[in-house]
Amino acid sequence: MKYLPLVWAALLRSRLRTLLTFLSIVVAFLLFGMLHGVTGALDAVVNSMSDTRLRIVNRMGFTRWMPIAVRDKVEQIPGVTAVAAYGYFGGYYQDPRNGVDGGALDIGPLFKISPELVLPADELAAMLRTRTGALVGADLAKRYGWKVGDRITVGTPIWQHPDGSRNWAFTIAGIYRYRDSALPADELWMNYDYFSNAGGEKDQASAFIVGVADPASADRISQEIDALYRNSATPTLTQTEKAWMQSQIRRTGNIRFLVNAIIGAVLFTLLALTANTMMQSVRGRIAEFAVLKTFGYSNGIISLLVVLEALLLCLAAAVCGLALAALAFPPVIERLGIAAIPIPPSVIGAGFVIAVSLALVSAVPPVWRALRLDVAAALAAR
Repeated sequence: MKYLPLVWAALLRSRLRTLLTFLSIVVAFLLFGMLHGVTGALDAVVNSMSDTRLRIVNRMGFTRWMPIAVRDKVEQIPGVTAVAAYGYFGGYYQDPRNGVDGGALDIGPLFKISPELVLPADELAAMLRTRTGALVGADLAKRYGWKVGDRITVGTPIWQHPDGSRNWAFTIAGIYRYRDSALPADELWMNYDYFSNAGGEKDQASAFIVGVADPASADRISQEIDALYRNSATPTLTQTEKAWMQSQIRRTGNIRFLVNAIIGAVLFTLLALTANTMMQSVRGRIAEFAVLKTFGYSNGIISLLVVLEALLLCLAAAVCGLALAALAFPPVIERLGIAAIPIPPSVIGAGFVIAVSLALVSAVPPVWRALRLDVAAALAAR
C-alpha cells in the first residue's frame, strides 16, 4: 500500500468536508443495519415456527372463542399426534404497566408436540400436579427476578377470580426456554383446566395447537378440520404455525417493501453526496494530478488513487455504521418482542457489498475527469 499516504493526504485536504461525508455514510449504514436487521429478525421468527404444528383459530376473529369439544374431535383425525387448548389470559405484575403475556394451556400435550421447549422433567412433573402452578419463560423470570417455587400474583383486567378479585395467584413450577429459536421466552402459562374452572371462559378456548406426525399431511389435516366446522357457529381457520406467523406479520403491512424503499432513498441520496465529495476533491487537486503525470504516473495509477480514496472513505464509514448497528440492534429488537439476536451475517455482508459499490460508482465521474486532464493547461492555470 505505497499509495496510502497519498490517499490519506487527499482525504485530509478538506477535513470538514471529509468528516461530514463520513458521518453521513455512518448514519446511512447504521440505518441500513437496523432496518434490514429487523426484516432478518422477522424472518428468523418465522423460521423458528413449526411446520409440523397447526394452529386453529375462529375464522371470525381471534377474540371469538371455540368450544373445548373441538379438541376432542380433532384428536380423532388420522395423523394428529396431540392437541393443546389455549386460552388467552393477558395480565400484569404489580402494576398495569408491567404487562405479562401468556395464557392457559394443556401443558402435557403442548410439551409432547413442542420439541424446541426446554424444561427439566421434574419441573414439568411439578406443573402437571400443581393446579395453580405456572411455567414462566426464562426472559420473563429474569425481568422480575422470579425463581422456581416463588408465589406470585398476576392481575388481569379481563378475568375475575372466584374470590371476587381480578388477582390470580400462582406458584412457579418451572422456568422454560426455547432451543435454537428467535422467539423470546417471556410468557406465563397456567393449566388450562384451572383457568377454565376458576373464572375463565368455561370449556372454551381461543385457539388450539395441533401436532401432526408428518409435515406432508399438514394441508390435508388443515382442510379436514376446517371442513368439520365450515357450517357451524364457530367456523375455523387452520394453518401451520409458520403460515400463521407470516399472516400476522403481513397484517402490519409490507415491511420488507417499506424498508427497501427507505434504504433505497437513503442510498441514492448518499450516492449523490459521495460523488459530489469526490468531484470536489479531484477538482481541488487538478494541478497535483498534472504534476504526478509529469513524473510518470500513468492514467491507471491516477485512477487507482481516486478509487482508493473513495473506497477508504466509504468502507471506513460503513464499518463504523454497521458496528454501531450491531451493538444497538439486540436491545432494540428485544423491545419489539423478539429474542435479542444479533444482526444476521447476510445483512453485514450486503452492507460491505453496497459500500464497495457506492465507492466505485461515486469514483466514476472524478476518474473520468482525471483521465481527460490536459497537463499543460493544468500547470499553466496553477
